[in-house]
Amino acid sequence: RKDLTYTCRDNKDCIVDKRQRNRCQYCRYQKCLATGMKREAVQEERQRGKEKDGEGELAGTGANEDMPVEKILEAELAVEQKSDQGIDGPNDPVTNICQAADRQLFTLVEWAKRIPHFSELPLDDQVILLRAGWNELLIASFSHRSISVKDGILLATGLHVHRNSAHSAGVGAIFDRVLTELVSKMRDMRMDKTELGCLRAIILFNPGGLILAGNENLGIIQVYKAWIRTKPPPLPRCHPHPHILLFFLL
Repeated sequence: RKDLTYTCRDNKDCIVDKRQRNRCQYCRYQKCLATGMKREAVQEERQRGKEKDGEGELAGTGANEDMPVEKILEAELAVEQKSDQGIDGPNDPVTNICQAADRQLFTLVEWAKRIPHFSELPLDDQVILLRAGWNELLIASFSHRSISVKDGILLATGLHVHRNSAHSAGVGAIFDRVLTELVSKMRDMRMDKTELGCLRAIILFNPGGLILAGNENLGIIQVYKAWIRTKPPPLPRCHPHPHILLFFLL
C-alpha cells in the first residue's frame, strides 16, 4: 500500500469536529494519528467510506434518472397556456374561475401523461389520481401564474379576477386564503416553472394517501429529492426552512 498523502489549503490548523470533519482531509488525518489510530485502520476506514460514498452517488443518480426534473419541466411547458394581456371578463368571478377550470381540465390529462411513470400505472389508478388531485393541481397552476398580479389571480383564459370582485361575489374568504397561503409564498420563494412542476408532480402522485387499485408504491419523495439535487430552492428571508414551507403549500 502506498502512504496516504493529503494537503491542507489553509494553515494546517483546521477545525475537525462532527460538523466540519470533511472540510480538510489533511487535518482530519493528522488528528486521527495524534489520537493513536493506526495508519492501516485509517486507510481501511477511508476505503469503506469511499465505497459508501459511491453507493450514495449511484443511488442519487438513480433517483434523478427515475424522475428527471427535465421531463417534469417539459410537461409544464408543453401545456402552458399562452395568455394575452389580462382583462376583466363580463361574467362574475365564480363563472370566470369555472370556465378557466374547464379549460385547464382538458390539458391536465395531457400534462399528467407527460410526467414520468404516470402512464405506466393501470388506467384505473390514473383515473383515481386525477380525480383526487385535479383541484389542487389547478389551484397550484393559477396561483403560480398569479405571482406577478397584485391583489388578484390570473386565469388560464387570460382574465384577471381581482380581490374586490371576489369579495363582491361572496368568495372573498377562499380567495384571500389562496392569495396569502399560496400566491404570496410562491412569490417569496421565487418559485420557477421547474419547482412548480415538481410540486404538482408530488400532488399528482400523493393525493391524500389514497390506496391505488394496483397497490403501487411510487416513492413520491424521489421527485422532491431530484429537484433539491438539481436546483436547491432560494432561501426566503421570511422562513428558515423553505423545504418545510413547500410541503406546507400542500
